[in-house]
Amino acid sequence: MRVDATMDDLTVDDFFAGLLAALVEKGIGVLSTRGEPFYRAVEASYRELEAVAHTRRLDPRFVILVDPIHGDSPVVREAVYGATLRHLASLDAPEFSDLRIKLDHAQAQTLLRHLPGGPGVYEEIAEIFLSSYPFVTA
Repeated sequence: MRVDATMDDLTVDDFFAGLLAALVEKGIGVLSTRGEPFYRAVEASYRELEAVAHTRRLDPRFVILVDPIHGDSPVVREAVYGATLRHLASLDAPEFSDLRIKLDHAQAQTLLRHLPGGPGVYEEIAEIFLSSYPFVTA
């Protein structure tokens, strides 16, 4: 049950799409998704979202936690898969561990304007992602 009807729902797909679009705006086009550091960086971005969600009138409808044994997150894996289905990104063969963002700057800006919370939220979480993740490949 919702406490505040003025809050906007935020899905994991919108969160991840916003993260990808904000990364494009910062000149990032490819991310290595190999290993725990990628999942930890997305989790750190989610923690930033949690910290600002109420002031941005957002109600995240998901939780991102990295599994302490496997070092990954099923929620993040599903978000990556969802981004590929929406043609926002592709996973490069042969190992499917490089996530290539398929948005250009104009598409990224349009997407950011239409996501719940507005562009500023996603710019903030992209900064946290980049400060937490050294394996940006392009």
